Amino acid sequence: MNRPVRGFWKPTLWVLVLVVLAATVVLGATQGRAWYTARQVQQAQREALAAGRQIAVNFATLNYASVDEDTARVKASATGEFLQSYTSSLADLRKVVVENRSTSRVQRAEAALVSGDRDSAQVIVGVVAPTSNTNIPQGETKTYRLKLALREVGGTWKVERLEFVG
Repeated sequence: MNRPVRGFWKPTLWVLVLVVLAATVVLGATQGRAWYTARQVQQAQREALAAGRQIAVNFATLNYASVDEDTARVKASATGEFLQSYTSSLADLRKVVVENRSTSRVQRAEAALVSGDRDSAQVIVGVVAPTSNTNIPQGETKTYRLKLALREVGGTWKVERLEFVG
């Protein structure tokens, strides 16, 4: 005599439970991956923004007494087009800064992220820098707005393009 299968133990119910469980796991994995990827992008954007701000500060900070160290900091954070351009103009820059006894020290810097992903970003940085030289010994405050194209290179954000914007 066959006993009827009752309640929870029906095979069709098991199949339904397994399908729902599989769908839940797939949905969780998909959403988890999207969340993780978004967190990585947000972290990269924060790092790029901080790096862009610091690079702009380094770029606008010059002192005739420490010009080699100042320019080495900029060069260390450069890559690509900007590295080539900066390196090729370094001798002339050094000569002008030393001859004119130029100093520029950043007083304030504000940065904003224009766009970015895990390995590239665009940052705008506004810099206020009191500047002096032999022509203006009492100094004057200069304001610059820089647009930096950044690239993550070997775990470090570097500037590959730098433009003055109005």
